[in-house]
Amino acid sequence: MKTLRKPHNVRRHSKHAFDAQLLNAGIFYLSKEQELSVKNDMASDLLGVPRGTNQAFLLSEAFDVNSEEYQFMVHVVESESEYRDAIVKWEVGGLVRHVLVDTFLDEDEDGASGMYIVMKDMGNFALLNQNTQRAERIATVGRLAAGIAHEIRNPLTTVKGFLQLLEQRLNSGMMDEEIRYVQVMMGEIERVNALVTELLLLSKPHDMEWSTFDLHDVLREILPWAEAAADGAGIQAECHIADGVLLQADRNMIRQLLLHLVKNAIEAMDKGGKLRIEARELDGRVEIEIADTGPGIPYYLFDRIFDVFYTTKEKGTGLGLAICQRIVADHGGQIRVSSKGFGTTFTVSLPLKRTSSVHPLVARRSC
Repeated sequence: MKTLRKPHNVRRHSKHAFDAQLLNAGIFYLSKEQELSVKNDMASDLLGVPRGTNQAFLLSEAFDVNSEEYQFMVHVVESESEYRDAIVKWEVGGLVRHVLVDTFLDEDEDGASGMYIVMKDMGNFALLNQNTQRAERIATVGRLAAGIAHEIRNPLTTVKGFLQLLEQRLNSGMMDEEIRYVQVMMGEIERVNALVTELLLLSKPHDMEWSTFDLHDVLREILPWAEAAADGAGIQAECHIADGVLLQADRNMIRQLLLHLVKNAIEAMDKGGKLRIEARELDGRVEIEIADTGPGIPYYLFDRIFDVFYTTKEKGTGLGLAICQRIVADHGGQIRVSSKGFGTTFTVSLPLKRTSSVHPLVARRSC
């Protein structure tokens, strides 16, 4: 937070008197002398200064004179430009957002002119656009996946049925070599069937089977498998799970989410490493972290790893993380990834209760 001094010659503007705190927008007054008067708390937040109605200070005390924000404000007051619904990128304190700006020319009691500036926080449009495009891609691929999956599953069911019948007849004839061939084919069919199941997960929203359960119990179910898989790859597994975290969700989908993320973390470490699984309750949400000590993910790939069919693995399908994102979105949660050149952490944040998890998607983004 900046510590600001108040100039001695601050003017008081009685015109347009109203309770500015009631508005869902930040309001400032900027004089020709580049004195900035803050009219409500939201304006203070947008400037990154301590809250306090009618604070006043020089514009150069709030912004670097070389910043785009400073140049924009100076342009507004010097040119007396009146904007309506102008979208401006706004970066203060390292936080990037976009604001909707209206400006109004005004004169004080002494006849000196200045500008009222009204800003409404619109969030981060870049992140918003990325999330929207990703959701649209998933929806498009989902429709395609549904058709392909059903076309594949029908002949698979027929072939599997005849192979099972053939296996029984070969077994009665003591044809061991032929039985092994049949078993290999059955295994391949099961692999394709698993892929079809994953495609169907992306095809459309599913009827959620909501229930309340202890997250510790679900993690405990997958832990033996995770430890065995990690041990086989020379990986040390650590698990820190808080007891009594009651989550209202679809238990099977949450279990599948965790299996995907743990499997992804193990496969990211070729020659040993450490797998860390943590879960805790925080401010009405559950935070689940799955971290590995693999080579990490380059920052320029962060936006692609959740894309359907995108994978860096030789035998990967590119569906695992897309499915994870779909499951998390269906529960009204968020999934984030962080990596700084070494190791990767996926963080899943889920609301504890269903009532707080319903958020309509508007054109809108580390276990």
